[in-house]
Amino acid sequence: MKTILRIIFFINLFLLIISCQKKKENIASENRVKILLKNYDLSSSIGNYKEKTLDTVSLYLLKHKNDSINRNLLFKVANKYYELNKYNKYLKLTLKVKEFALKQKDTFHMAKSLYFLGEYYEDKAQLDSSFSYYSQSEKLYRNVKDTLNSGRTALYKAGILFDSGNFTESEIGAINALKFLSKTNNTRLVYESYTLLALSLKELNNFEESLKYFDLALNQLQRLEKEDYPKDKLLKSRISCFNNIGRVYEKQKNYKQAILFYEKGLALQDLKLNYPKSYAMLLDNMAYSKMKEGDFKDIDKLLFESLKISDSMDIAQGIVSSKINIGEYYLYKNDTIKGLSYITEGFKLAKKIEAGPFIIRSLKLLTENDSKNKSYYSNLYVKVNDSIQNVERITRNKFARIAYETDQIEEKNEILSQKNTNIILGSGIIIIFLGVFFALYRLQSKNKELQFIKEQQEANEKIYQLMLAQQSETEHARNEERNRIAMELHDGIINSVFTTRFNLIQLESNSPSKKQELINELEKTEQEIRRVSHDLTQNLLFEDKSLPEILNSLVDSQQNKYNTKFDLSVDKYIDWSVITGANKIHIYRIIQEAIQNSNKYSEAERCFIMLLKTGDKITIRIWDNGIGFNTEKVRHGIGLKNIKDRAKILKGELKLNSSPENGTTIEIVF
Repeated sequence: MKTILRIIFFINLFLLIISCQKKKENIASENRVKILLKNYDLSSSIGNYKEKTLDTVSLYLLKHKNDSINRNLLFKVANKYYELNKYNKYLKLTLKVKEFALKQKDTFHMAKSLYFLGEYYEDKAQLDSSFSYYSQSEKLYRNVKDTLNSGRTALYKAGILFDSGNFTESEIGAINALKFLSKTNNTRLVYESYTLLALSLKELNNFEESLKYFDLALNQLQRLEKEDYPKDKLLKSRISCFNNIGRVYEKQKNYKQAILFYEKGLALQDLKLNYPKSYAMLLDNMAYSKMKEGDFKDIDKLLFESLKISDSMDIAQGIVSSKINIGEYYLYKNDTIKGLSYITEGFKLAKKIEAGPFIIRSLKLLTENDSKNKSYYSNLYVKVNDSIQNVERITRNKFARIAYETDQIEEKNEILSQKNTNIILGSGIIIIFLGVFFALYRLQSKNKELQFIKEQQEANEKIYQLMLAQQSETEHARNEERNRIAMELHDGIINSVFTTRFNLIQLESNSPSKKQELINELEKTEQEIRRVSHDLTQNLLFEDKSLPEILNSLVDSQQNKYNTKFDLSVDKYIDWSVITGANKIHIYRIIQEAIQNSNKYSEAERCFIMLLKTGDKITIRIWDNGIGFNTEKVRHGIGLKNIKDRAKILKGELKLNSSPENGTTIEIVF
């Protein structure tokens, strides 16, 4: 017995000595790598030498034990590769660490490697891959309750959604990130969350909320200043904030406030010398706001200075913005040739760099001001805008699919990790039973709700038809009465006055001057009655305002539950004086009916109304990017029938193009 105990004792002692030696070897190995990396940081050698140093360290670490210390060191080496712009080696090493972490079932390092991969693909502008890796990383960080990194990955996901134009989902993502980051002490990430949220709200036209979050972002910068955050980074952040706040006020058309914040940015110390790109951007934006405010003093100098800086630094977006703004400046100065020349240059460069907002803006200006190519630019404007909308819709669907697939992968992993199949099966049956019961209940409730909505819609439609009929009868009666009065004035009173005047002319009088005075007064009365008679035949709709003014009022007053944005463009070359009052009414009613249909049925984000002069004809075009409809099924609708009838009265040609999910275009040429 004693012999056995002695053997066990010596075995344990031997194992203890070996483990201590291995521990010492691991510590020595770790220290050796840390010294190499420290020397690497202090080294001023050229890139090739640094790359070879990293190659040596990574090869050394990959041959050693797969433990958490080694994986942490591999992450440090990967970061060094990233700083040297050796992205392929960064990717390979990160994938290797991911493989090591998976073997050891190390959730934290798995999450970190996925996060590194998300950064890599974001820099490569492969946003769908980046979003996928960030989503997987976020799930794992949540599982290990790492609040800071959960918030960080949620924030970067929201940033990708913003960059892809999915502003609603970006807003939700930024709020989700704030829920995590507000529980941490990371002031910088909280600042970035407020900024992203403010930018998303700006793009969604929620200006008051956007300004509120920009104010919170500025407060975070003050906190960072107290925390001794690097001054150059603080300065860049302030420039960005002031510029973005200016853009919010600019979208609100509050140009005075926009100018105030642009000037705040330009007033920052040594901005032109140290940050010429930001200086050019602020200068261009301020010049634009001043131009819109009506202050043209030195605007051309500001715009050309901004263009010169952007051109010297090859900042493509800055060059595009400056050229379009310079073009608009010359249009204000009635120099159409120069204006169109700069805008055309801006449009071509915007197409080259695929800058959607600048393409849309330049096309709109060209449509409104280039009379020769108006039809071409108008069609291109609609086509490009529709294309951008389709790309945004596809992108939204793609990221939704990635999020769904990430959830699906997580669910599969959870199912595979379950050990007790019977419990899962039993629970699944119960859940399915309850789900079916709940689904049937919900379906029944939904059917009742849909039936109620259908009845309500039918009732509303009947009321609407009655209102239209009543309006039509009232208008018909008013026109008949107006025409009757006009006829009475013209055929009765004017004839009577004319007879009296003729008799006065024939009448002999001892006072010729008095006689002539009476005749003149009767002539004036006759002319006044004739004018009133003619005026009565015109519709009162156009007594005080021109048709473009009335159409502007109509478009500005539009609101619906889909928040459709309505835009009106009226060709300034149309001579409205040659168009009869009756025809103006038909034009107005056609546009009014088309807008009403868009409000009721289209669920559109945008609706454009254009009146264009093409040769000796006028084109009315109403386009929206809504859900569209089957023209064969609704061709007999009363609204479309009214539009068709009015088009016939105008002696115009009606074209209707629509299909489900592809929007609607109504065009009348007369």
